Amino acid sequence: MTLKRVRVLILKEWREAFKGGKTVWIGTVAIPLILLGVSFFQLFSISDLRAIPPDKLPEVVATLFLVPLLYFLMFPLVIPHSIAIYAIMSEKEQKSLEPLLATPLRTGELFLAKTLASVLPAVGITWIAFGLFMIIVQVFLPARVLALAWEQLGTIWLMTLGLFAPLAATFMTLASMAIATRVSDVRTAQLLSSFAMLPILMSAFLLIFQQMLDKPMLLGGLCGALIVLDIALLGLNVKLFGREEILTRWR
Repeated sequence: MTLKRVRVLILKEWREAFKGGKTVWIGTVAIPLILLGVSFFQLFSISDLRAIPPDKLPEVVATLFLVPLLYFLMFPLVIPHSIAIYAIMSEKEQKSLEPLLATPLRTGELFLAKTLASVLPAVGITWIAFGLFMIIVQVFLPARVLALAWEQLGTIWLMTLGLFAPLAATFMTLASMAIATRVSDVRTAQLLSSFAMLPILMSAFLLIFQQMLDKPMLLGGLCGALIVLDIALLGLNVKLFGREEILTRWR
């Protein structure tokens, strides 16, 4: 495997994706900005946290900071969905994959490059958004509230951003690629791949609204399930992918 070829292909994927139209920009910029804005709604809905009795403050802080975490769980799902689908469908429309398959580029290099081209922006934007979230929270909320939030939820935040986000982004990328290679219409690919988000989002909703997301073991179990799904989807993509078949079917 040649990392130089992988790097060149990643840059090519980014150039084509971000010059391709509104869909990618909406999925990678507009929707994350909206989710980031909404994440502050409940956090600042309580006018004065200083008025909350000290014995009630830990419970209130846990609730306030767990719900915005749901929006950060959506970042690594929405962003790869936009990039991966556009990459595959644009190659079908422009017939740009066939010349690429005629090169010495290996199938493993192709999948690695396409996966990283979607995962890296998703994880990067998630981390940047969370950084902005923490800066704004630090400015507008009492210092003891943020300190208490880190004490209660710091492990969960780190697991969500450092482990869940890359795994979820990989899952959405591989799921979107598997679907996009089997259909011929962009809207169909977007609709079908959207259903791939449902198991993760339903699990996240269940954990949050049952107030179980503050337990690292449960989030670790969700991450473990994602690892299994990622491996299975990677195997499915490799099985579905055939250089000769694509050269004839996509014409």
